[in-house]
Amino acid sequence: MSFIKLFSGVLGMVVLISCIYLINASTVTVDSVACDAANNNDIVLYGAVWCPYCEQTRELLASHNVDYCEYDIERSAEDFRQYESLGGGGVPLLMFNDELIRGYNKPAIEWQVQSQ
Repeated sequence: MSFIKLFSGVLGMVVLISCIYLINASTVTVDSVACDAANNNDIVLYGAVWCPYCEQTRELLASHNVDYCEYDIERSAEDFRQYESLGGGGVPLLMFNDELIRGYNKPAIEWQVQSQ
């Protein structure tokens, strides 16, 4: 009986520490800017910290020196609602001047960058 209590306690601590680590592991990237609803943002990225395709999208935009703002759909209910209103369906979701690019689509992103 005491083994089960000890195991449950250790497991609970591991889960708690893991959650704290994951929350603190997320960072704001230097190239992105928090979106201001009052501004008309030409380029908006809806993404998540853990998403490798979102990271590739950030890197691609940075390599072209593109200014954009980013909504983290997992950290803000409002950001998630906006994402859902656009049809959601997965991240990254990139809005370029009212054109939606779903997923990491390098040719489409580069075409939009060059059309700016």
